[in-house]
Amino acid sequence: MKDNDFPHVVIAGAARTPVGLKCGTLSNFAPEDLGVFAAEEAIRRSGVPRERIDATIGAQVYQFTTPGSQDIYFPRNGGLRCHLNTETPGLLVQRICGSGFQTVICAFQQIALPDAVDDSKIVLSVGAETMSRVPRVIRSPRRSGANFWEFVEGGDVEDMLLAGLNHDLAETAMMLTADEYGTRMGVTRRECDEFADLSHSRARAAYRNSHFNGGDALRSIFAIDATDLSGRPVYLTRDECVRKTSLEVLEKLPGFTPNGLVSPGNASEISDGGAAAIVVDRAEAEKLGLPTRYEIMSYGVAGVEPRVMGRGPVAAIQQALARAGLEQKDIRLFEVNEAFAAQYLGVEKELNLDREITNVNGGAVAIGHPLAATGLRLLTDLIYEMERRGVRYGCASACIGGGQGAAIIIRDTEQA
Repeated sequence: MKDNDFPHVVIAGAARTPVGLKCGTLSNFAPEDLGVFAAEEAIRRSGVPRERIDATIGAQVYQFTTPGSQDIYFPRNGGLRCHLNTETPGLLVQRICGSGFQTVICAFQQIALPDAVDDSKIVLSVGAETMSRVPRVIRSPRRSGANFWEFVEGGDVEDMLLAGLNHDLAETAMMLTADEYGTRMGVTRRECDEFADLSHSRARAAYRNSHFNGGDALRSIFAIDATDLSGRPVYLTRDECVRKTSLEVLEKLPGFTPNGLVSPGNASEISDGGAAAIVVDRAEAEKLGLPTRYEIMSYGVAGVEPRVMGRGPVAAIQQALARAGLEQKDIRLFEVNEAFAAQYLGVEKELNLDREITNVNGGAVAIGHPLAATGLRLLTDLIYEMERRGVRYGCASACIGGGQGAAIIIRDTEQA
């Protein structure tokens, strides 16, 4: 494809909430609320006129998390609450841990299509999750034949959060896949705990240097200053899951998996949060005077063996690099989701990642992993850190339940 034929698509604005600890400060917000907070900030940062946004693409993995909120309307309600045109449609996408990435990929695809197929030029991408509020349900066998609106008595109680962390077809679960992949790659429990300690240490250092504390780190984050569903005022400026820990503490925690690699201290936190981005055709952005600095170079989405789900970033990053015509050495900043330390370390070993340029402000082991928000959280953190470090090419990636991976490569057009 000739360069002038290639779709030039940019991220004109992006923002993320702080990530809240499970049952913590953000747990009394609906995912829709967190998504709207992030969307409003991304719109503000981009300067895009609301009436020019052509579509909203949203992601929320766990549904029916908040009594009284209708999660199936997540992207549509988000667009309406952000006062977009009534005619602006909303689409809900779901690729589990890659759902946030998928909102951007779908936006890229809509913009890249010929106008005769889809004339979208500006798309709001948003992902949010309140994992604290994922319900348990009684699995009644079926509706009653006598009265459709009644249910046959009986059925098991099911925790929807735990059900989503299992992969029944592959006879495994997310932490088991990390344990198996890490073991195949020669990862040790001590390496997992050392890495978890590093993740928290980097995240603590980033907060000390954050823009809230007079520094220039974590400009991806904006403060949540709102009233939650219980009427309680909330003001949050930091990732709540980050804690002070040590290798000595982490080593004492029990292993949950057959090979002992995964413990409560070296797995990503169950958490709450939201993130959003304004994805725009470059020519349209230039016409409207919107920021055009960060261009989406390419993306990759790939499948891997489900029992080693955690290696998904390997295939996805390699695919994205090939599509962009780049080599791995060209990428000077990586954000690779830390679903589990064992999983991340497997990817690090397989790709020979340079840890000095990967997850430099900590990762999900410290920050948390609100599923549908994570891809957008990674991208937003990546973009602001690229600017801070003067990096030309950056890549964000995550493994995905069921044996997949997703990756997006960003180019800072202001860097030579």
